[in-house]
Amino acid sequence: MLTLHCRLTMTLGEGVFWDDATARLYWVDIREGRLYWLDPGESAPDYTTIDEPLACVALHDDGGFVAATRSGLWRLDAEGRKQHCLVDGPQDSNVSWCNDGRCDARGRFWVGTKHDGESDPVGALFSYQQSIEQHLEGITIANGLAFSPDQRWLYHADSPHRRIDRHAFDLDTGRIGPATPWVDLDTLGIEGYPDGAAVDRNGHYWCALYAGSAVIELSPEGALLSHHPLPVPQPTKVAFGGKDRRTLFVTTARQHMSDEALQQAPLSGSLFSMPVDTAGLEDYRFRAD
Repeated sequence: MLTLHCRLTMTLGEGVFWDDATARLYWVDIREGRLYWLDPGESAPDYTTIDEPLACVALHDDGGFVAATRSGLWRLDAEGRKQHCLVDGPQDSNVSWCNDGRCDARGRFWVGTKHDGESDPVGALFSYQQSIEQHLEGITIANGLAFSPDQRWLYHADSPHRRIDRHAFDLDTGRIGPATPWVDLDTLGIEGYPDGAAVDRNGHYWCALYAGSAVIELSPEGALLSHHPLPVPQPTKVAFGGKDRRTLFVTTARQHMSDEALQQAPLSGSLFSMPVDTAGLEDYRFRAD
């Protein structure tokens, strides 16, 4: 059962991941430009703030972070302070900017973009290592990015379509195949939009359902295995962490909610967690080469 882990008032909590080396949990509040971290044994997180929306970060193999922001990809130091821009935003930030992202097992940083107004299919999916490469286009809100345990599949969703696709993935070259429809939420008969996701060691895909008040678990064949309700309407991303990676953490949002809605769901914008039986996959670090 999902329970409250930290009571917060994040506008758009997202990008949660676990660092095994420090037993520290990281996540962001995109709209507020905040990078949060929660140390072992602490009940409340610390955070730092940058001067623009912060979509997601990954640990850098040389220390600090690589970060996807509205303006582009940045190198951050260990305290989350901007060092230098690695590459300008792959698209006009007035039209489409970074959203969901994570690294693959070779250390490439994958980032999907979203339309600023969240209504037009002008976003895309990119990867970055020594240079930036585009892999998909025609995306409205890129989400659900995750890899199978053997790195043979890349999962991805364009949230408004309520469908999760998968692509054959070549880890050596970083190339993906055409989209294959994998899970349709209409077919499953459940509410919400596929948002941030993570995969466990059995290859089960766990996904937050934005506007669906739940987290779901899907088999590698796309069957619904479990459905976990939350007391808030807008869960945004999941990550495995804690001892043996058998705790599922869930970020949430309170953006676009009326005063009445917030009164009915006062924990919106908080961090939740639940124990799980199967450990999650590790979160890979960015490598520059």
